[in-house]
Amino acid sequence: MDAKQIAFPFRMKRTEQRRNPNVDLIGRSYLEDHATVTVVGFCLNDDSRVMLRRDPGGSTWSMPAWLMRLIFMEKKRKRAA
Repeated sequence: MDAKQIAFPFRMKRTEQRRNPNVDLIGRSYLEDHATVTVVGFCLNDDSRVMLRRDPGGSTWSMPAWLMRLIFMEKKRKRAA
């Protein structure tokens, strides 16, 4: 049996690593009851999800980044006169 290497035409056009648009979420935290929830990084399989850690307890889980943006959204609206 002859072994051949094949090359698929689906190569990435960019060889440099793209900057993730959700990098500003890392390090942000909020209080939930008596615990602090902190964004610690990106999910390994999906860059659109972020990893969270709860202190005390140390439990970690992932959540969509758009949902974290809603949690951290500051209201900058002016009051109607």
